Formats: sequence, C-alpha cells, structure tokens
Amino acid sequence: KGETKAFIDEYTATYGKTPDDVAALTWDSLGLMIQAIKDTGGLSGDVKADRTKVKNALAAVKNYPGITGGMTFTPDGDPKKCAVVVKINDEGKFAFHKSVCPK
Repeated sequence: KGETKAFIDEYTATYGKTPDDVAALTWDSLGLMIQAIKDTGGLSGDVKADRTKVKNALAAVKNYPGITGGMTFTPDGDPKKCAVVVKINDEGKFAFHKSVCPK
C-alpha cells in the first residue's frame, strides 16, 4: 500500500532497518493524536478542558486510515481494528499468518 510502503521506506532509510510493529503502531498513535487535536477545532490552553476535548475527539474517530490498517474506537475507548497474526517459520523468523478482523 502507498502510505505503508512510504513509511517502511523512510524508516529503513533513516534507521537502517525494517520497522517493527511497535514503530508502526507508534506512528499510527501519533497520527491519531494529531487528528484528534485538529478535530477539537482548537485548544484553549486550559489543560483540563483541552484533555477532555482531545479525549472526546479520539472517541469519535471512525475509520482512521493508519498504516497498520483502518481504526475506529468503541464508546469505551477501545480500538476496533484488524489484528495481524504472525507465526515463526522454519527459518526461525516471524512471518505473516493471517489477519483477523472484528465484526
């Protein structure tokens, strides 16, 4: 995919290795926070009020196009997205097995 490949290429060029799942999920987390802050319509500088605005904006996210896949949040704040299942192959390396998505 375009943005996922671009992330992998840029990460590899910068750090000299392929990004792991933590790097990709961190990238998506930062993207979600940026989107939520934008969706608040602006922050006031009042930490308590701004925290609530950002929390509510995150809860309202629907189909965020992350590099690890689309993401939506439940009313309880849990992410609803596909999970990748990996297995260790005969060479002892992690390999994609399947993707499992919530209904």
